[in-house]
Parts: sequence; C-alpha cells; structure tokens
Amino acid sequence: MSDPIRVLVVDDDEAILDMIQMGLENEGMRVVSASDGSEALEMLHKHPTDVVLLDIMMPRVDGWMTLMEIRNDPLTADIPVIMLTAKTQDLARILAFKQGVQQYVTKPFNLMELIARIQSLMRGRQRVGAGSQAEGDFRKLAVRKGGRTVLLDLDDVVYISAKNKSTYVHTYENQYLVDLTLSELEERLSSDSFRRLHRSYMINLNKVKEILRAEGAYVVVMSDRDETQVPVARRQVKSFREAVGI
Repeated sequence: MSDPIRVLVVDDDEAILDMIQMGLENEGMRVVSASDGSEALEMLHKHPTDVVLLDIMMPRVDGWMTLMEIRNDPLTADIPVIMLTAKTQDLARILAFKQGVQQYVTKPFNLMELIARIQSLMRGRQRVGAGSQAEGDFRKLAVRKGGRTVLLDLDDVVYISAKNKSTYVHTYENQYLVDLTLSELEERLSSDSFRRLHRSYMINLNKVKEILRAEGAYVVVMSDRDETQVPVARRQVKSFREAVGI
C-alpha cells in the first residue's frame, strides 16, 4: 500500500482551506494548512511535504515571496508547487511558471479536478524516483527551432501536435519541431503525465487548465499562452475521464 500524499495548503481564506482539506483528506491525503507565506515556510520545515498548494494574495508574506523562498532553500527547492489563485492575468501566469510552479489553477476551481491534478503530479514524480525508462531515462526531448537543436525538459511541454507530416512540441509560448511521430512519442512518454487524446494531439495532463463539455464531447483547454483547445476523440473519452478523475 502506497504512502498517502502529504499536502500543504496555503491560503488566507479559511473557508477555502477547510474545503480543500476536507476534499483531500476524503481521498486519503494528509493535509496541513497555513494562512500566509511566513507560516507556510515554518510548516515546510516541520512537516514532510509532497506538494504545496499556494495562494498569491496573502498578508505578511505573499505567494510570490513564499515561492521564491521555497525555490531558494535546498531543503524545499524540489517540492512541486501548484499555484491556486484568483489572478487570471497572463503576466501572473508567466511569472509563476518562470519561478518554477508545476501547475497554475485559477479560482473558482473544481475540487475533483484539483485532486486529479495532485494525484497525476505525484504519479509522475514516483515514476521518476523509481527510475522508469519512460520518465526517468527520457526526461528531456531533443527539439529543433531556427536551425538549432536544444534539449527541452518534459515539464515544459504543454502539448504536442501533428500537422502536414510534421510533429510540433508546444511550450507556454514557443513551438519546436521534433523528429519523432506522435506514435513514437506515445511509446516513450509516461501515460501518467502524457495522454494521446486525438490522432493529431498529445497533451501533458499537468498542463491542463480547464475541461469543457459540449454535446457529450470533451475539449481540453491547455495552459499555454493561447489557451489552446484540444479535442478529445470519442474513442478516447473513457480513458481520458479515468485519467483525470471525472
């Protein structure tokens, strides 16, 4: 039996803290909470933590300063952070990813979706720790842009698309060519983090912003600059729903 996921929730809204704590604990997670960044930093050094849910607008020490302290401390630098905030501006989202958050979730949010995000994020890290070939040996992807070949960290990949016999890797604001087909990438990338939703698209489940439903079909809104909408093929709906917990 695997150990429960340990979560630190940081928010100055007591109602949100209570709601998140109840929901996560119902899923078997261990939850501690803090009402501002200063308290959160103290809690991180007292309690082993697998993931931090972090608000931005808080008294005394806000989310930005807290995130900076987390990333600058060798003891906490590798802890995944999910920014949970009412700030929807692109600038805030860009700044958060540049400072090392794994996911950015805007309020109001769906609690079950948040739980699915945490579980997916932790499964990916467990596979890295286990040294699996899909996640451990293939953490970077060779891509091309402007005549240069660079190694792209898989955590920076938002989605992958195929068009006109070429395959493109998309980050928050850039697009790169990759010399592999979607089918080849599907074999190499972990299904816990990357999912083929359509014959022309593969997404990073950790980069999903929103899931829309219309007439029985699903569309996934990605957390890139353009908030690209990726359709879910009907034959993939069942496996997709199981992957994200809806």
